[in-house]
Amino acid sequence: MASTTPNGTLISSTVCVFLNKNLHYNSMFWKENPLNHIFPVLMLQVILSVVVFRVIHVILRPLKQPKLVCHLLAGVILGPSVLGRNKTYMENMFPAKEEVVIATMSQVASNLYTFIVCIKMDTVMLTRAAKHTWKLGLCCLAFPIVLIVSVDMAKQHFFPGLNPGNPFPVQFSVVSSLSYFIVVTRALDELNLLSSELGRISSSITMLNEMVSAAFVIIGVATVQKEAKSAFLAVLSLCSFIVFALFVARPMLYWVIKQTPKGKPVKESHVVTILLSTFVMGVTTDAIGASFGGAFMVMGFITPDGPPLGTTIIRKSELILYEFFLPLFFVRIGYFTDLSAIKNWGECATFATIVIVGYIGRLIACLVFASSMNMRKSTAVLLSLVLSLQGLVELIQSIQWKHLQLIDDQTYATSVVSIIVVNAIITPIIEILYKPAVENFDVLRLGTRSLGTTSNVGELRIITCIQDEDNVPSIISLLEALNPQEISPICAYVIHLVAVASQSVPTLAPYKNHLRKFVRPSVSDNIIRAFLNYSEHSKGPVQIQPFQMISPYKYMHQPISRLSDRVHAPLIIVPFFKSEEAHNIDGTLRIFNTNIQATAKCTVGLLVDRGLRSSILTTFSYNMAVIFISGGDDREALALAIRASCQPNVSITVFRINLRGNSTLEYQIEKEADNALFRDFEAMNVNNGSVECLEWMADDVEEVMKALRSLKSGYDLVVVGKHHANPELQALESWVQYSELGVIGDAIATLDFSGEKMSVLVLEHHLHDDDNQRKFDNCSYFSFT
Repeated sequence: MASTTPNGTLISSTVCVFLNKNLHYNSMFWKENPLNHIFPVLMLQVILSVVVFRVIHVILRPLKQPKLVCHLLAGVILGPSVLGRNKTYMENMFPAKEEVVIATMSQVASNLYTFIVCIKMDTVMLTRAAKHTWKLGLCCLAFPIVLIVSVDMAKQHFFPGLNPGNPFPVQFSVVSSLSYFIVVTRALDELNLLSSELGRISSSITMLNEMVSAAFVIIGVATVQKEAKSAFLAVLSLCSFIVFALFVARPMLYWVIKQTPKGKPVKESHVVTILLSTFVMGVTTDAIGASFGGAFMVMGFITPDGPPLGTTIIRKSELILYEFFLPLFFVRIGYFTDLSAIKNWGECATFATIVIVGYIGRLIACLVFASSMNMRKSTAVLLSLVLSLQGLVELIQSIQWKHLQLIDDQTYATSVVSIIVVNAIITPIIEILYKPAVENFDVLRLGTRSLGTTSNVGELRIITCIQDEDNVPSIISLLEALNPQEISPICAYVIHLVAVASQSVPTLAPYKNHLRKFVRPSVSDNIIRAFLNYSEHSKGPVQIQPFQMISPYKYMHQPISRLSDRVHAPLIIVPFFKSEEAHNIDGTLRIFNTNIQATAKCTVGLLVDRGLRSSILTTFSYNMAVIFISGGDDREALALAIRASCQPNVSITVFRINLRGNSTLEYQIEKEADNALFRDFEAMNVNNGSVECLEWMADDVEEVMKALRSLKSGYDLVVVGKHHANPELQALESWVQYSELGVIGDAIATLDFSGEKMSVLVLEHHLHDDDNQRKFDNCSYFSFT
């Protein structure tokens, strides 16, 4: 029995074939066709799927098309719709004996993809966020499903080939109404919007949708049973499986983490065991009557994300899965997609109507709740678009309907085309209109914050980012050097940065686990307790607000910038990471440094930490140098020195370097501001024996570098601005090794210059208010208030 396209191309068959036990051909010298064997055909499918996808992605990326669209187009091109119109190609590329192999490989790839994506989801944090969005989430589900069911009931005659009692319209209505977590987060990750407000709200809504989807799965397992007794046993078995996963499998996973030494990856044997256990659970759910995918999703949810376990599993699995095996899934989608089967254009109109009606339902829900969530109307429109995205889940469901013969070739092909069209239209709209950089309208209107404009009377709020325990002593010493007093207390928002996999939903939340009694405290516990201990023993009032940032490095900057806006912090201190490997061009750690400098609406300090170990609890002394050349960033460095100059245990040396030969108007304006601040600083400390001001004249940059050599190993900390209002220094910015440190900062931070003893703090103030205003005026208003 066989089915063909109208042009005679074979697309599916039930035949008897000779199974050659030799999966790969012997050699070219045997004069046999390698495509007569399974393994060469499989390798050819992998190669063509990757190559065709890459070519399409290069062509369509300027049009802002997502990878999903490119993958689907690659599958359609390799299938019967384009290249498959050639009968010889189709018979060699998709022989009957190869169908089982590609079906198995694509099934494994899609299930592992679900497993990996679910590992990246912080279920606890998203559940907390869902508490604030559950009403919106339910409405974004209820409104579309009511409208879509109404359309389906009115237009069933447009679906040819559906028998009476066919459950497809109902199932299609449910699938079209739900917004799936793995679909939405994958799209947001590609758009770099996971850490935006839009990303956080849509992720929490899809989390609620996943819970509803799980309920539908349980109902579906019961309804497919023939007897009430078997239905009860199937539901009981599925619920028992979920209970086993939560209360037996999950504690075992935490036991694996406890057995892993601090800072070390999980043993390979443990990773293999977890992956095998996931497949065993897949077999279990399949025996119950549910699908394999449900087990992979549950195992992904219960596996702790982040280091050491979640990160290790993802690092060992992600690349080969995404780049080589997952394309086979789209090849299989394309194999069953025959565009020539689409003849009833009324059915296409029905699909378009359902998509539009579903979007209208989500749009109504978002607009209804926009005011109660302080959401702009324009953002509500974009949120409804994000929730309307379709992807892997819909494709898996479509191919299941095809195999169960609930739909014919035309309906299947139309559903695939509708997914391509929806994503091809919605994704560019979101990318063009949504601007996370201008999420907060009020921040841009009020301007930026700086140390220079912050009063010395009143609370000083500082955000400090900690990557590991080695950063703690230097940050504590710097906080103490800023002279906390009753009239000027310090509130430090201490954020421990926990890097996780590249698609995890970023979460920034107050950290409270340090209050519990642990047998083996975590790194976060040690860091937070050290700061709380300092707060108790500091000579001045210091309040600690502990946070934990769990996110890929490329997304950390947005939540931290929003926190600084919310608490009106004028300074963010970020460690400059030591690893040379981390600072390559594509290094994600370096991306965090540059992103936080670009987005924070305040002063950002990169701390090149040389491991200062001054004891705050006994005697504290601090020797600081400030390099003051010219410009707003250097004035921020001097503003920090003004605060530190009141600390009796801090010695400060300010090196004022004047470069001759520059008479531009812009430079003269900057120079006047520099002179005024420097004179004020001298007047404040005229009788302060711990402060020394030195002025040097230099003819060029070379003389500046020679003068700075006197700093070698003589200070605990050197503070310098990133940019300088001098054309000669600005011309050298493109030549430095680490551009985020600036010309002077990069030179001082080198090991041969600092002698591995002198820490460096490089300050950069954000754009001036007028520049911010111009940037805001040029951006879209599609943002959160």
